[in-house]
Amino acid sequence: MTEAPTPRNILLLAGAGLRASLTEQLARYPEFAVTPAASAPEATRLLDEGGYDIMLAEAEIGEAFAHDVRERFHGAILLIGAPSVAGACDYIARPFRFAHLLARLRAREDREPLLVAIGAFRYRPGAFELTDAAQKRLPLTEKEAEILTRLAAARGAVVTKDVLLREVWGYHPTVTTRTLETHVSRLRRKIETDPAEARLLLTEKNGYRLVFSPAR
Repeated sequence: MTEAPTPRNILLLAGAGLRASLTEQLARYPEFAVTPAASAPEATRLLDEGGYDIMLAEAEIGEAFAHDVRERFHGAILLIGAPSVAGACDYIARPFRFAHLLARLRAREDREPLLVAIGAFRYRPGAFELTDAAQKRLPLTEKEAEILTRLAAARGAVVTKDVLLREVWGYHPTVTTRTLETHVSRLRRKIETDPAEARLLLTEKNGYRLVFSPAR
């Protein structure tokens, strides 16, 4: 019998509404264990107790705290909302879909923002663009970005069509597998040298797999 993986511990510092919402939503995913904090002093006490892999903080109340603890907290730090100092922290912009945040959390292993190489392009999960070696930007739609982010979070494993439909579209009644296939086809036209002979975004029996490597 396969032993279940150890949950990744998340310290969540946010205002009451967002704190309650994310605690409830993340509780549905056994891969995460969430400890909410209502204030910086409470978050400090919890961090001092140790054992956290990720700190998820609302920028409006947690940005200064995130900067203060960077030298002694060696896990990932992800701010919700843009930080006041550009490039100072990894963040997910508002408004955001929960599926997008979930993919970002799954992609985090350390405190450095994840950047991956997909063929000739570089991609930061959660971003709405690809960049090439000359830093030329290739824009992505919201759905294209969410698909790439979810596939990158899988680290080369197959993500089924059902999972993508649920996490990117939320099983909206008007969305079908054909909708997903159309978005994948558009993505291939952007990232593949020959979309008809895909080498990066591969179709598997029940879903898709992304071929990529850590960017240098």
